[in-house]
Amino acid sequence: MLVFSLPISAAQAQGTPTPDAPRQAAIGELDCRTLLRLGGEERDFTILYLHGFVSGRTNQQLLPVKDLAEATDRLIDRCIDKPADKALGVLEQVRAVRQ
Repeated sequence: MLVFSLPISAAQAQGTPTPDAPRQAAIGELDCRTLLRLGGEERDFTILYLHGFVSGRTNQQLLPVKDLAEATDRLIDRCIDKPADKALGVLEQVRAVRQ
């Protein structure tokens, strides 16, 4: 499971790994297979985070809800077809279709 979080304990802050510490991954490492395996809200929040990341990167300040919903559907479809692809790259491609 990938977790996008900041270290909260002193041991983690000092770089000492702990067995139960969540793995921190770069956003570009998340592949489609992992995204699809996330459950419920965790998947929803991860996709929302990816949309926010892409919007920030492109300096998009308006949120066209319908376009984002359609892009999310295309993301899921493409991830099903190509689970080894990186989710961020796929989202950037499917958002470029309409936005």
